[in-house]
Amino acid sequence: MNTHHEFGQLHPNRDCTIIYVGKLADNPHWSFPTHKHDDLHEIIYVTEGKGLFTIDGIKHWAQKGDMLIYNKGTLHEEKSNPEFPLSTFYCGFRFTEGTQTLQDWVIPPSNNPIIRANRYSDELHSLMQTLFNEFSIREHGYESISGHVLKAILLIIDRLSRQQLPSGETIGSNNLAESIKDYLDTHYRQNIKLKELADQFHIDFYYLIHMYKNHYGTSPYHYLIQRRMGEATRLLVSTNKKIWEIAKLVGYDNPNYFTILFTKTVGESPRSFRKKNQKDMFGDEASILTNLSKRKRRSI
Repeated sequence: MNTHHEFGQLHPNRDCTIIYVGKLADNPHWSFPTHKHDDLHEIIYVTEGKGLFTIDGIKHWAQKGDMLIYNKGTLHEEKSNPEFPLSTFYCGFRFTEGTQTLQDWVIPPSNNPIIRANRYSDELHSLMQTLFNEFSIREHGYESISGHVLKAILLIIDRLSRQQLPSGETIGSNNLAESIKDYLDTHYRQNIKLKELADQFHIDFYYLIHMYKNHYGTSPYHYLIQRRMGEATRLLVSTNKKIWEIAKLVGYDNPNYFTILFTKTVGESPRSFRKKNQKDMFGDEASILTNLSKRKRRSI
């Protein structure tokens, strides 16, 4: 079950604008391929189970009591452990314009993106539960309550992140592999051929594949697919674009081929994925009421 609630602009004097609040549970094979949010930050609190989170190329296991923080623009991939299904609360938000003009991040970029279970874990769990409940029920004043709750969560995160040393986890010092990954992340929408990529970096085709796989644990071809499918999942849940339009946006002129690759990578068709995860980010009051009605019929 992936339950998700949305809201637009909070009261203008708030420090944050909450974009969505949600809950993930009861899906042992849940996964979200590599993607990023260029226009919002996201926090995730693990309530049960375990999950593998790849954040900026570094793999992290997270479990009950851990909190993950994605500054905007952070590439990440998420996958539940089938033996210990992942359950989480999550929230996406933006800092109100002018409140963080110099430091538009939740934690310093050099810090570890995971805050491990600690003495504040129960409190964070309770606050994330309250945030989710407020967005589920949407009674009078829920916007203000939600803003205050999120502010409390961020203050605790700030306190804990100040106690952390900068992340000591690194992938390695292979600058060539990192340069190739940066190129794929930037140009993944284009028609990239690995032979041409090898020529561009002045290396042998087979050396490219071996070196990249040795560094990241996957081939550049499979990473390119993961990167495209991750962007496709983001577009499916956050826009009303048609599937053939999304296919084209992520680099596939043939929507049928895109659907085959998406289904193989994600485990379900684009249409099915959208139906389960669609976000209510389309603005007007009528669409919000319509989606609320749908959620009630699904007995959230």
